Amino acid sequence: MKRAIAALGLATFIALAPAVDAHADAAVTITGGADVPPTGQTQLTVTGSGFQSVPGGFGGIYVMFGWVDPAGTWRPSQGGVTGTSYRYAADDEQAPVGFQRFLAFPGSSTAAEASGQLGADGTFSTTITTPGPVFTSLDRNRVETRVDCLTVQCGIITIGAHGVVNPTNETFTPVTFAAPSASATPSPSATPSPSASPSAIAADNTTFASSAPVPVIVGAVFLLALVTAGLLLWRRRTTSRRE
Repeated sequence: MKRAIAALGLATFIALAPAVDAHADAAVTITGGADVPPTGQTQLTVTGSGFQSVPGGFGGIYVMFGWVDPAGTWRPSQGGVTGTSYRYAADDEQAPVGFQRFLAFPGSSTAAEASGQLGADGTFSTTITTPGPVFTSLDRNRVETRVDCLTVQCGIITIGAHGVVNPTNETFTPVTFAAPSASATPSPSATPSPSASPSAIAADNTTFASSAPVPVIVGAVFLLALVTAGLLLWRRRTTSRRE
């Protein structure tokens, strides 16, 4: 009898437990995520599938542009901390550019503040704007850190929103920036020394160009005066001999 009651209780628990996505792991696809221009902002289309959707549940997922530590455990479900294990480009809440998106669960109480919704089937489609290959992130103490995506791997991060930790919804998908063009990099011969500004170099060149002919003119005048004096002396001597 006790075994029958225990079996019934277990069956009831399984029936009432929240459904967990049974299909493939969460995956993100980025349209335009390869060879992103190395200057200015670029908008990418981001789609996802296989995420765990909790209809009516609190929160949802964050979709963000940023960096994760490849040498450590960056995921929040494994102890990862923002500003240390992963960094993202913070957006302006008053005038968001699109560096990050909040996608609420369908029917969530937080849906009014979201920029989109996670489908009941665990799919989504949104846009993310990259700030360029270099961005500034903030840690929990609002300390700024500069991240250069030309030297470290950046990409699209998804995590549980509003502090709700959900390992199923934690992903990182790389974004690759194109190398800056060679024409944008000045050659060493054209680069002024740190001690001289371009304006100072231009002034020096102007002074040199205007003063270069002066020694030539002075020398010519001196030579002409010398020849004239010699002629006058020669004439005086010739005249005195005749007298």
